[in-house]
Amino acid sequence: MSTSVWTRLLRLKRPQHAFVLTESRLVYVSRRDPSTGKPSTAENAVVKTASRPLPEGTFRPGKGNAPVADGALQNAIIALVREGGGKVHAASLVVPDHFVEVLSVDVDDPDKRPKEAAEILSWKFAKVFGEPLPPLRLGWQTAGPGVDGVRVLAVATPEEAAASWEAPFAAAGVRIGSLETASLAVSALGLAAVSGNGFVVWAEGRSTTALFFENGSLRFMRTRPTADPEDALQEIRLAASFVSKNGPIDVEGACAAGPFSSPVVERFRAFRAEAGGKEPVAIGGKAGDDPAVAVALGAMAKAEG
Repeated sequence: MSTSVWTRLLRLKRPQHAFVLTESRLVYVSRRDPSTGKPSTAENAVVKTASRPLPEGTFRPGKGNAPVADGALQNAIIALVREGGGKVHAASLVVPDHFVEVLSVDVDDPDKRPKEAAEILSWKFAKVFGEPLPPLRLGWQTAGPGVDGVRVLAVATPEEAAASWEAPFAAAGVRIGSLETASLAVSALGLAAVSGNGFVVWAEGRSTTALFFENGSLRFMRTRPTADPEDALQEIRLAASFVSKNGPIDVEGACAAGPFSSPVVERFRAFRAEAGGKEPVAIGGKAGDDPAVAVALGAMAKAEG
């Protein structure tokens, strides 16, 4: 099994190039100095984007229904690298939330007993991916005290699937510096919007994710494979009830949500308004903006830390 502490898997130092993979397209985003055209973190940097559609059938269901990519992905990568001038040597890769599984588990002293923590997580993920458990790309981090031990947040997907997303980039001469989900990437923008305390809702495509932060640290994360507005709202409220001793969602609490074009986010905003809460801070731009750009900028924002 391939295991890794989350903070190593999701490194803070990121290239100023990012690819955002979805089931239907691949998007390339970079930030460049307007005078030199080179990658830049400056405030006046120009955001450059390009995308390529992926043909139907690019992904087949692997173990646990994790999407496994075929050669069509490499063709899209080569085209986008050429469009980037052939100088994209390293980049971040962001995948949809539903490409991975997320678990929250209480473990006894996981920092001192990482092997035992990995074994517990493997047992838990076996219930998701089935027996025999396939080799996993697994990352985890501690998230403060739990009900019984230390809370551990973990993400995993079969190694076969993760390798199928990464290998085509290597074949095209691009080193993937970090691999993460869309909600984790864009949460860098949402975290700033709530000043380190509050929660972020990201509902794009076939999944809805709620991430809760305290003093700048991730305390809880819940992803559910639903795009139904009412079902998603219930999942968000359940997640909030889990983290909050006060029970239901704190309608006065700081919150960021996106993309605003999502029916789930529209319903969530309406719920906040009906309950007398504040409008969530928008992440992912306006309703007509491409959410993939915000996701990429979130991934690249960590390069500046």
